[in-house]
Amino acid sequence: MLKALIIFFGILALGYAASVGTASDASEVCQSQDELWGGEDIRKFYFCLDGKVIADECDSGYYFVNNATISGCLPSDLMKPSCVNLDTKVPDCTGTSKLQPQAADDVASFYLCTSEGATLLSCPDGKAFVSQDGYLGCFAWSEWRSLRNCVDD
Repeated sequence: MLKALIIFFGILALGYAASVGTASDASEVCQSQDELWGGEDIRKFYFCLDGKVIADECDSGYYFVNNATISGCLPSDLMKPSCVNLDTKVPDCTGTSKLQPQAADDVASFYLCTSEGATLLSCPDGKAFVSQDGYLGCFAWSEWRSLRNCVDD
Protein backbone atom coordinates (compact mmCIF):
# COMPACT_ATOMS: atom_id res chain seq x y z
CA MET A 1 0.00 0.00 0.00
CA LEU A 2 2.80 2.42 0.94
CA LYS A 3 4.58 1.70 -2.35
CA ALA A 4 1.39 2.47 -4.30
CA LEU A 5 0.98 5.79 -2.47
CA ILE A 6 4.58 6.78 -3.15
CA ILE A 7 4.17 5.99 -6.86
CA PHE A 8 0.86 7.88 -7.00
CA PHE A 9 2.30 11.03 -5.37
CA GLY A 10 5.41 10.80 -7.56
CA ILE A 11 3.29 10.71 -10.71
CA LEU A 12 1.15 13.56 -9.37
CA ALA A 13 4.25 15.67 -8.67
CA LEU A 14 5.70 14.98 -12.14
CA GLY A 15 2.40 15.91 -13.78
CA TYR A 16 2.24 19.16 -11.83
CA ALA A 17 5.86 20.05 -12.65
CA ALA A 18 5.30 19.37 -16.33
CA SER A 19 2.17 21.52 -16.47
CA VAL A 20 3.84 24.43 -14.67
CA GLY A 21 6.88 24.29 -16.94
CA THR A 22 5.01 24.45 -20.23
CA ALA A 23 2.22 26.83 -19.29
CA SER A 24 4.59 29.66 -18.39
CA ASP A 25 7.11 29.22 -21.21
CA ALA A 26 6.34 31.66 -24.05
CA SER A 27 8.38 29.55 -26.47
CA GLU A 28 6.30 26.39 -26.03
CA VAL A 29 2.68 27.44 -26.63
CA CYS A 30 1.24 29.35 -29.60
CA GLN A 31 -0.27 32.49 -28.08
CA SER A 32 -1.49 33.87 -31.41
CA GLN A 33 -1.80 32.57 -34.95
CA ASP A 34 -1.43 35.99 -36.58
CA GLU A 35 0.57 38.23 -34.22
CA LEU A 36 4.06 38.32 -32.73
CA TRP A 37 4.46 38.09 -28.96
CA GLY A 38 7.32 38.55 -26.56
CA GLY A 39 8.51 36.73 -23.49
CA GLU A 40 10.42 37.82 -20.40
CA ASP A 41 13.62 38.39 -22.41
CA ILE A 42 12.96 41.76 -24.06
CA ARG A 43 15.25 40.89 -26.97
CA LYS A 44 13.23 37.87 -28.10
CA PHE A 45 9.89 37.40 -29.82
CA TYR A 46 7.82 34.48 -31.06
CA PHE A 47 5.28 33.64 -33.76
CA CYS A 48 3.34 30.59 -34.89
CA LEU A 49 3.85 28.80 -38.17
CA ASP A 50 1.80 25.70 -38.90
CA GLY A 51 0.93 25.38 -35.21
CA LYS A 52 4.57 25.47 -34.09
CA VAL A 53 6.25 28.24 -32.13
CA ILE A 54 9.13 29.91 -33.95
CA ALA A 55 11.55 31.94 -31.81
CA ASP A 56 13.51 34.91 -33.11
CA GLU A 57 15.56 37.72 -31.63
CA CYS A 58 15.91 41.41 -32.40
CA ASP A 59 19.23 42.63 -33.79
CA SER A 60 21.79 44.01 -31.35
CA GLY A 61 20.64 47.35 -29.91
CA TYR A 62 16.96 46.60 -30.62
CA TYR A 63 14.29 45.30 -28.25
CA PHE A 64 10.88 43.72 -28.83
CA VAL A 65 7.73 45.74 -28.10
CA ASN A 66 4.12 44.70 -28.64
CA ASN A 67 1.50 47.21 -27.58
CA ALA A 68 -1.54 49.00 -29.02
CA THR A 69 0.53 51.07 -31.47
CA ILE A 70 3.54 48.96 -32.43
CA SER A 71 4.68 45.38 -32.68
CA GLY A 72 8.30 44.78 -33.53
CA CYS A 73 11.90 45.54 -32.71
CA LEU A 74 12.62 49.11 -31.59
CA PRO A 75 16.03 50.75 -31.25
CA SER A 76 17.12 51.28 -27.65
CA ASP A 77 16.75 55.09 -27.84
CA LEU A 78 12.98 54.67 -28.39
CA MET A 79 12.55 52.26 -25.48
CA LYS A 80 11.47 53.04 -21.93
CA PRO A 81 14.77 54.16 -20.32
CA SER A 82 14.48 51.70 -17.42
CA CYS A 83 14.37 48.82 -19.92
CA VAL A 84 17.67 49.55 -21.68
CA ASN A 85 21.22 50.64 -20.94
CA LEU A 86 21.78 53.99 -22.61
CA ASP A 87 25.13 55.79 -22.61
CA THR A 88 27.20 52.86 -21.36
CA LYS A 89 30.87 52.73 -22.16
CA VAL A 90 33.73 50.31 -21.81
CA PRO A 91 35.06 50.80 -18.26
CA ASP A 92 38.59 52.15 -17.75
CA CYS A 93 39.22 49.55 -15.01
CA THR A 94 40.08 52.07 -12.32
CA GLY A 95 38.24 52.84 -9.11
CA THR A 96 34.84 51.15 -8.73
CA SER A 97 34.90 49.78 -12.28
CA LYS A 98 37.99 47.75 -11.35
CA LEU A 99 36.25 46.22 -8.34
CA GLN A 100 32.86 45.20 -9.71
CA PRO A 101 31.15 44.30 -12.99
CA GLN A 102 29.78 47.16 -15.10
CA ALA A 103 26.72 47.34 -17.36
CA ALA A 104 27.09 46.95 -21.13
CA ASP A 105 24.86 48.15 -23.98
CA ASP A 106 23.20 44.73 -24.19
CA VAL A 107 21.22 44.29 -20.96
CA ALA A 108 22.16 40.58 -20.88
CA SER A 109 25.90 41.36 -20.87
CA PHE A 110 28.39 43.09 -18.58
CA TYR A 111 32.02 44.15 -18.42
CA LEU A 112 34.47 42.62 -15.97
CA CYS A 113 37.95 44.03 -15.47
CA THR A 114 40.69 41.41 -15.73
CA SER A 115 44.45 41.54 -16.16
CA GLU A 116 43.80 42.00 -19.91
CA GLY A 117 41.49 44.98 -19.32
CA ALA A 118 37.71 45.23 -19.65
CA THR A 119 36.22 41.96 -20.90
CA LEU A 120 32.66 41.71 -22.22
CA LEU A 121 30.83 38.70 -20.76
CA SER A 122 27.28 37.43 -21.18
CA CYS A 123 24.85 36.41 -18.48
CA PRO A 124 23.69 32.78 -18.66
CA ASP A 125 20.65 32.16 -20.88
CA GLY A 126 17.47 33.42 -19.28
CA LYS A 127 19.21 36.15 -17.27
CA ALA A 128 20.04 39.86 -17.56
CA PHE A 129 22.52 42.09 -15.73
CA VAL A 130 21.52 44.51 -12.93
CA SER A 131 23.71 47.04 -11.15
CA GLN A 132 21.47 49.33 -9.11
CA ASP A 133 19.93 49.82 -5.67
CA GLY A 134 22.33 47.32 -4.05
CA TYR A 135 21.70 44.59 -6.64
CA LEU A 136 24.63 43.42 -8.70
CA GLY A 137 24.77 40.45 -11.04
CA CYS A 138 22.75 38.38 -13.48
CA PHE A 139 19.11 37.85 -12.54
CA ALA A 140 16.25 35.93 -14.15
CA TRP A 141 14.37 38.13 -16.62
CA SER A 142 11.29 38.35 -14.38
CA GLU A 143 13.42 39.59 -11.46
CA TRP A 144 15.37 41.91 -13.78
CA ARG A 145 12.13 43.47 -15.04
CA SER A 146 10.96 44.05 -11.48
CA LEU A 147 14.28 45.50 -10.29
CA ARG A 148 14.59 47.77 -13.34
CA ASN A 149 10.89 48.75 -13.32
CA CYS A 150 10.67 47.49 -16.87
CA VAL A 151 7.05 46.47 -16.90
CA ASP A 152 4.39 46.79 -19.55
CA ASP A 153 2.43 50.04 -19.30
